[in-house]
Amino acid sequence: MNYSLVSFILIIAPLAVILIIVIKKFPQLAVLDVDNVPEVKESKKKDEVFKKRVEEKATKQKKEWSIKLQPIVEFLKKVQKDFRLYVTQLTHRVESDDKKAKKEKEPKEVSEKKQQSIFALVHEGDSARNHGDYETAEKKYITAIRIDAKSTDAYRGLAEVYLKQEQINEAKETFEFILQLDPNDDEVLVKLAGIYEEKGDIKEAIEYYQKAVLANDSYAHRFVKLAELLSEIDQYETALAAIEQAVELEPNNPKHLDMLAEISIMSGHKDIAQEAYQKLRMANPDNQKLASLKDRITKL
Repeated sequence: MNYSLVSFILIIAPLAVILIIVIKKFPQLAVLDVDNVPEVKESKKKDEVFKKRVEEKATKQKKEWSIKLQPIVEFLKKVQKDFRLYVTQLTHRVESDDKKAKKEKEPKEVSEKKQQSIFALVHEGDSARNHGDYETAEKKYITAIRIDAKSTDAYRGLAEVYLKQEQINEAKETFEFILQLDPNDDEVLVKLAGIYEEKGDIKEAIEYYQKAVLANDSYAHRFVKLAELLSEIDQYETALAAIEQAVELEPNNPKHLDMLAEISIMSGHKDIAQEAYQKLRMANPDNQKLASLKDRITKL
């Protein structure tokens, strides 16, 4: 007898029985719902309840911590906001300062270059004018004015060129434009006074001389000129005030004392005339007019 075959049959027989049972019971096992098993259902329910409690507790703790941390959070937000604002302001300030510095630096450099150019052009114009080269001088002054339309030095030089060329109207208009830039330019006021005097407009000349001495009262010869013009139109009282101012500035000038005596006689001020005569006699004892002045004063 073959023992190997017997052993094989003994092993296969039980397996075959089990297989037959499983095949017969498979439809019942297939429809078996494990979730509906009471023990499984109970265990699952307990798990859900525990999970829910854990979630509720976690939510509650989160809410409580949120309330407790709210002031800190708000404080941190404020700190962060303030810091951001500070950084923003600082950045803007730095940018603004940089722009301002750049803006100030550039015009300054340009201005210095302009001033140097203008100074050189005016100097060249003055030199050409002094040598009688009026055409070159005019070009130099006009070039300077193109660089700076408010250069009074350039306008003044240009007006002097017009005077030298006897272009009186052009000179007058140029001087008048300078007064628009600087109404108290006493030198220009004197120039205009001289132009009007040359034209025979004494009243207009007097007005400009008056403005000139009001702008700058330190020049005696301007008061003398004003006194002369006022005397020409018989304004002796005003002329007397003008020549007195000239004598105050230059008390020992014989010409001023002579004029003071003359105008004092013309205006009928004997005491002022006598005082002027005495000062003139002391300052210039050889003056040929002393005897005549003394006689005229005596007859007042």
